[in-house]
Amino acid sequence: MKKKEEYQISTSVNEEILEIILTGELTSDSFKIIRNELLAIEKLMNMKNEIIDFRALKGQRSAYIEAYIDSRNIPPDRPRINTALVDIAENAELGYFFEINALKTGLSFKWVTDIDAARAWLRS
Repeated sequence: MKKKEEYQISTSVNEEILEIILTGELTSDSFKIIRNELLAIEKLMNMKNEIIDFRALKGQRSAYIEAYIDSRNIPPDRPRINTALVDIAENAELGYFFEINALKTGLSFKWVTDIDAARAWLRS
């Protein structure tokens, strides 16, 4: 019997920005699966700008720590994309942590709480 997915990923393109919305439950088990699905979407869509919206994703944000570890092992074939991550204000500390880490790894990354601010940053 197949286990029911804890999360959902929806995508759209809005004025040349790939918008990815994650909903459902984030677990340490689903984190790596989500990461791999996001990488596949990025390669398939081949866009220069993306928004990843985590606001509706429930669960422990401690899985973000895994993101830090994984950010040191970015696949060489991952497209170079300007990425804006949208999340809730309660996760600001983690968001700023990611921004600093992104700078160290050469990624173009911004963490915000407002999707319009994300769009504005990507258009600038």
